[in-house]
Amino acid sequence: MSYEEVGKKNRRRKVSSKFGVKPITKIIFGLGNPGAKYKNNRHNIGYKVLDKLAQGSNARFRRKLKINAHLTKIDIEDRGVLLVKPLTFMNNSGICVRKTLRSYGILSDNCLVVYDDVDLALGTIRFRESGSCGGHRGIDSIIEVLKKEEINRLRVGIRRLQREGDLSDYVLSDFDKSELELLSSVIEMAVSACIDWVKFDNNYVMRNYNRRIKRGKSL
Repeated sequence: MSYEEVGKKNRRRKVSSKFGVKPITKIIFGLGNPGAKYKNNRHNIGYKVLDKLAQGSNARFRRKLKINAHLTKIDIEDRGVLLVKPLTFMNNSGICVRKTLRSYGILSDNCLVVYDDVDLALGTIRFRESGSCGGHRGIDSIIEVLKKEEINRLRVGIRRLQREGDLSDYVLSDFDKSELELLSSVIEMAVSACIDWVKFDNNYVMRNYNRRIKRGKSL
């Protein structure tokens, strides 16, 4: 049975009360690499967005061995939303995504993947409903495992105007002190986009959030 068939069978199932009384109807994945040495890397901005989302609801992440992830549950209006940070390392993100969808009986249409994009400038976010991986190994793994490109994704830009050296070294480097103010602002915008994705729909997020900010102001 495919993960989609499992989802169709179980999507109305009520989730265990340890994550709250409201059934989970949406899942948001934030991509990154586990471990202290990666914590502040550019590649871990997906983790940072989910940390901020959880913080706003006073929610705490717990490790779930079955799906190899840190996860927590928040309520957005009348919807239960599962926040998932895969611990599989970036290149194997798809394994965690598939296990999570199967475990919670959620269709992929009802999930959102948040991750870094080196092709977008820092301060920029872009929402898309489908497309190729664009060279990002995390989203590539998800596409390969789910065997589809129709995956809701929120890309958070991490590119500087001038970048030298190896790309892998760059994405695995920490943000500069000069970038922290803009980083904070774009994380806040990404959090807002995630919340509105749950409350409204894909088109709403694309209309209102596919833009760049600078020093806290929209451009």
